[in-house]
Amino acid sequence: MPLGIVLLLVWLFLLLRYPRVMLPTSGVLVGLALLLAAFVGIRQWQNNQHLEELHVTIMYQPESCEFGKPLSITIDNRSVLSASDIQWQVHASQPGQQRNLLDTTVAGDVYRASEILAPGASWQHCFAVVPLRTGYRASDMQYRATDLDARFTSN
Repeated sequence: MPLGIVLLLVWLFLLLRYPRVMLPTSGVLVGLALLLAAFVGIRQWQNNQHLEELHVTIMYQPESCEFGKPLSITIDNRSVLSASDIQWQVHASQPGQQRNLLDTTVAGDVYRASEILAPGASWQHCFAVVPLRTGYRASDMQYRATDLDARFTSN
């Protein structure tokens, strides 16, 4: 932060002292900064578009998962690019409510998919139940993925 303030003050001083040289230079620097901001914005928008095509389903299914890991998590890659380094957090709430009922003193883990998910492919794995606040049962909760993140690459 102090470096930015110093650079701004130096730029203002030079602009006032040598306006004939600094005005075109400032225009070029502002143009480059705008191009960089546009590039970063477009890349972020593209990544968000691909993240929207990555569908994560979390269901409590003790009958189809191994003992001690009743949360079945399925990821469907509906993007045209391969997804890797997929990570997310789990949100548990009662039906019709939004309040996260995870025990935040214990939970907060980031879950990861270890495989590269090709376009159109699915990944399924079972995880242990995230600790809930006292008084709630894991089988009564609705689960969803939050803070989904992934890297996308072409094949």
